[in-house]
Amino acid sequence: LSIVYYLFKKKLRRVDGETERAFCTLCKSSFSVGHGGIYNVKRHETCKSVQSFFVKTNDPQLDKVSAAEVTSIYHAVQHTHSYRSTDCSNKLAPVIFPDSEIAKKMSCGRTKAASIVANVLAPVSVEKCVQELTSSLLVGGTHTPFFSVASDASNHGSTKLFPLAVRYWTPEFGLMNRVLDFYEDSAETSESIHHQITSKLKENGLRLEMISAYTADNASVNYGKYKSVYQKLKADNAGIIKANCMAHIVRNGAKYAADRLDIDIECTINKIYRHFSSSAKRTEELKSLFEFVDQDYHALLRHVPTRWLSIWPAVSRLHASWPAVKAYFLSLGEEHCPKVLWKLFEKDQHSDGHPLELQVYLSFLHNALKIFHDIILLLEGDNVTVCELYDILSTLQRKLQQRQADSFFGVETSALLQQFRHCKATAIKQDLSNFYSTSLSYLEKRYDFSDSNFHKHVAMLGLKSEFTFSNLCDVVEILQMMDKLNMDELYEEYFVTLPRQQEVVKRAVPVVEKWSALLQGTNTPNLTVLGSFLFSIPVTNAHVERVFSLMTAAWTDQRNRCSVDLIKSEIQVKNNFGYSCVDFYSYSLQEETLLEAVRSDKKYKFKKKN
Repeated sequence: LSIVYYLFKKKLRRVDGETERAFCTLCKSSFSVGHGGIYNVKRHETCKSVQSFFVKTNDPQLDKVSAAEVTSIYHAVQHTHSYRSTDCSNKLAPVIFPDSEIAKKMSCGRTKAASIVANVLAPVSVEKCVQELTSSLLVGGTHTPFFSVASDASNHGSTKLFPLAVRYWTPEFGLMNRVLDFYEDSAETSESIHHQITSKLKENGLRLEMISAYTADNASVNYGKYKSVYQKLKADNAGIIKANCMAHIVRNGAKYAADRLDIDIECTINKIYRHFSSSAKRTEELKSLFEFVDQDYHALLRHVPTRWLSIWPAVSRLHASWPAVKAYFLSLGEEHCPKVLWKLFEKDQHSDGHPLELQVYLSFLHNALKIFHDIILLLEGDNVTVCELYDILSTLQRKLQQRQADSFFGVETSALLQQFRHCKATAIKQDLSNFYSTSLSYLEKRYDFSDSNFHKHVAMLGLKSEFTFSNLCDVVEILQMMDKLNMDELYEEYFVTLPRQQEVVKRAVPVVEKWSALLQGTNTPNLTVLGSFLFSIPVTNAHVERVFSLMTAAWTDQRNRCSVDLIKSEIQVKNNFGYSCVDFYSYSLQEETLLEAVRSDKKYKFKKKN
């Protein structure tokens, strides 16, 4: 069979137990080679069932077939389908579309699909990002975009994993958040993280002096005073900005204040959730009580401490379901109700209709936590910039201060408090007021609201109103960019854009889009460089947190044999390509290099080199 293997380029396999038969992997059938030898092979090769799998190199449909294959794989990755599903879909296509010549010629099994993701699509996505970061900001210019780096750590089982993400802005492409790498490292020291970041940037041809900021969670290994990752990066590049995750600070401020209330709301929410989540019988009993109180049933939600946005929805759902939940636990009685919960419900065991303290706290937190929830949602936005950060957090500070000054706890909460005795109502009001003061104290300790904060200086470039050249000079000085810009030329560029400012300010679009419109069609290299530095500074570590969400969605128990490299590749494909599945097909048809790589055997790393 050696001649058979050679002529058929390993499309044939031996049949176990039958030395004179060969199995064709293309048409999935076996045939005899015992008597005719090479003649049997040639005759089989010319059969219609085999010829239908071959695409001639001069076939006008060659690119369309390759584009269809790679798009089907891209679709599978984007929607977290398994490679078994992709394999089955490609086998099914020629059956349900028998009149499609492209469907007949598509061949993409599990091995090929995984190889294309790991060795074609992922490298192309990274190469595209690196090309944008190493190309000039302006036609004919020499200055490349600034970029920030972000990192964090998470575990998958016993495997410690780190993403390396970059953020950059150009007038042409807008604001980009890309995953440069995703690697395994058992060490979580500042030395190891710093080494990984710098070495991987150098491997991709990215210069350390172009880093604008470093962002991560607020752990001491990242931002400690002496031997942290930030301090080591600052030794490489003195101009790097410390970009703490503001979403963590806002979320922790709410959590810290809630922990000091007389009722442990997190424990209560999760205790009630667990009571129903593991029992279909209890859930049905609760549903019947929803019908009794004339409410639509909605499942209670769990609060996950590591998620920034889970506490308010959980409180809100319990608050909305309160009549049915209260009736359920009172119906259990002391003997069957969990002891911790019964202590909260026992004062109303006769169902006399008076509010419980827990009901007051739920009503208050439903109102108060919404402020923090909305701020975190705003900070997590893909297009939010450092120019908006000071105004966002100052708004939060003012809201909390005003609510505390007015003793405003929500209209519903105030109505409930009137039903308590005066001394009890006063004690609860004091506890609720302490929530405001505690959260304010936490925020003000960890965020600089003074005039010296550079966030306040760069806020003028958020284009909510027109800015002056003096504002530009303040920003350049505070960002230490005097040696990177020509200030005389910067004034001329400011003068060019001055007539446009009034029109751009009125646009209801993100700040980065306003700046792209302001600079469009102008020769403003210094303003573009300033914008590149400024808008590359992140305000949260949300992008890296999303990478971990992608990892969790892809690396399920059903796919527990996936390698770190394959998961990394899928994350890069999902994150770095901004195309819909339909648009990706059009994109791939125009990328001849991509299609050639899809057709090449080089995508199979495990094959021996000739």
